[in-house]
Amino acid sequence: MIQTLFTPAHLHLAINHVPIIGLAVACLPVLLGILFHSRGALASGLVAVLLCVGTMPAIMETGEAAQESFADGSIDPGMDAVGKAAFREHSHRAKVTAPLVYAVGILALLALLTLIKFPRQAAWIGWGVLLGSAISISLSVWTAEAGGRIRHTEFRPIEQPSPTPEPAPSAMPSTTPQAIVSPSALATPLSSPSATPVPESSPIAIPATTNTP
Repeated sequence: MIQTLFTPAHLHLAINHVPIIGLAVACLPVLLGILFHSRGALASGLVAVLLCVGTMPAIMETGEAAQESFADGSIDPGMDAVGKAAFREHSHRAKVTAPLVYAVGILALLALLTLIKFPRQAAWIGWGVLLGSAISISLSVWTAEAGGRIRHTEFRPIEQPSPTPEPAPSAMPSTTPQAIVSPSALATPLSSPSATPVPESSPIAIPATTNTP
């Protein structure tokens, strides 16, 4: 029972939300320390940021070990095709997010060391820590979204069925009979009965009458 709880996959799921929740909580004392010029609040917030960033190596290590467990088939059931694609995407996003989280940790350490002798300069570095933390949280959520699609089918987008193309209308012959007109008939203009020429009549010779006595 205990051994199953400490597999790389379980450990990865247990600590991979620290960069999201932990950094969000750590930003609050950093912001209060800057606004109210409180060295104690600023120092506690920077230490919290360093602790959150310190979990990134363990997160990356357990994630890679979990990937190897899926590859060798020691985790059952295996992933489907959508899960494998989400796993590759999750791994790619994690490699993009991790360097920025480490950069936030370096800024927090620099601000903490500067706070000892130069509190004002440490406050300016603290603003950089807040900005970097906000970007790191956004990228961590982006990475976790792909990780959730590995196993949780409810996180996967619903695929809309592709519309079936409608069959093209076939050219059907017309059922209405049409009169066939010869080309000669089309070329000859139609004449109305009133326009029919009347043949001219030849003159009738009327014989001359002779008066007899």
